[in-house]
Amino acid sequence: MIKKSIRNWALVSLTLMFGATLNVHAAGGYNIEFERVNNDVRDKESLQRGAVHFVNYCMACHSAELNRYNRVARDLGWTDDEVIAKLTYNTLTPVDMMVTTMEPGVSEDLFGIQAPDLSLMSRLKGNDYIYTFIRGYYQQEDGSWNNSVLEGTSMPNVLEGVRRHSTEAEFDQFTTDLVNFMDYIGEPSKVQRWDLGWKVIAFLLVLLLLTYLLKKEYWRDIKK
Repeated sequence: MIKKSIRNWALVSLTLMFGATLNVHAAGGYNIEFERVNNDVRDKESLQRGAVHFVNYCMACHSAELNRYNRVARDLGWTDDEVIAKLTYNTLTPVDMMVTTMEPGVSEDLFGIQAPDLSLMSRLKGNDYIYTFIRGYYQQEDGSWNNSVLEGTSMPNVLEGVRRHSTEAEFDQFTTDLVNFMDYIGEPSKVQRWDLGWKVIAFLLVLLLLTYLLKKEYWRDIKK
């Protein structure tokens, strides 16, 4: 009876998980193949470049208000003075949050929608989606810009000038660095979590071995 209940519970759980997966894919509704960004959040030089790109090209409209400048400085290898100089041009303090300079209501007036906060965008959409989206702008016959990932997007092609004045390799690096930084702000402790993970696994393996040896020691006396 117990085995049957466990088996039924497992089948129900698998069914629910499979159904949730189908719902996620259906909700996305993406019929295009995303480009692979292959970013590396351990690459501090890339993160530093991406932070500068993010401030210069994204924060005019968007915020990353779940992050403080001093946390970014600590993780990216900058001092507090350096992060303020590089990212705010000495206009803010290290303990300030990364908030857009755009006044409330301006985004709605210009684009018809409030620019979303980008703190968790990489976790919500995925790095490949963001990478493909910012590279997916194309010019229509009437001269206006559209996006192959999100048709009719309200977001202008803010990287038009960068692409026009860069080689393909330079633009690839630029967009990779930008997505890399967005991946970082989505989970600033990701690298620490990775580094801690293998230590936890190693501890559990040692604990398993000790538990097994202890079990053998106990049962040796019982069997006698």
